[in-house]
Amino acid sequence: MPLQQQYPPRTDRRRPQSHSLLHVHGMRGRRRRYRRRQDQVDTRLSLDWHPPHLLCLTLGIMLLCVADAHNTLQLLQLGAKEMNSLMDYLIRRDIDLFVTVKLGVTAACLVVLVGCQHLSLSKRLKIRHVIYSVFVLYAALISYEVAIWPGQGMAFLPLL
Repeated sequence: MPLQQQYPPRTDRRRPQSHSLLHVHGMRGRRRRYRRRQDQVDTRLSLDWHPPHLLCLTLGIMLLCVADAHNTLQLLQLGAKEMNSLMDYLIRRDIDLFVTVKLGVTAACLVVLVGCQHLSLSKRLKIRHVIYSVFVLYAALISYEVAIWPGQGMAFLPLL
């Protein structure tokens, strides 16, 4: 008797999983890498373990965000102008609201990006690369703010 006639065709017995952010597994996740090649391309699947360097990167981005908020408020007192119209509105309305919204939006976006860090935007661009880019852009912004600070290397340039 041929092998195919002895056993019925196999079906996929895996159950659909909800996103890893919805489960609490303590501080360690169970699934560290995809087991099947076809799982890597399935956008509905996610892993519940994230590398520790992403925590350091996320905390670094949040610290840079705090530094940006501080530098923005200091530069505004020295005559600079906020170019982001939403942030300008929030600063004029209430400084505490500005800081809360700035840090809250950044933190919420980082949670989503870290949760989806295994997914790809294109063939070579993964979402974790977006996290690295955000860190580099924030570092460049802080460097620019320090460079235009009065009394530092460059002359103070009012932000028009």
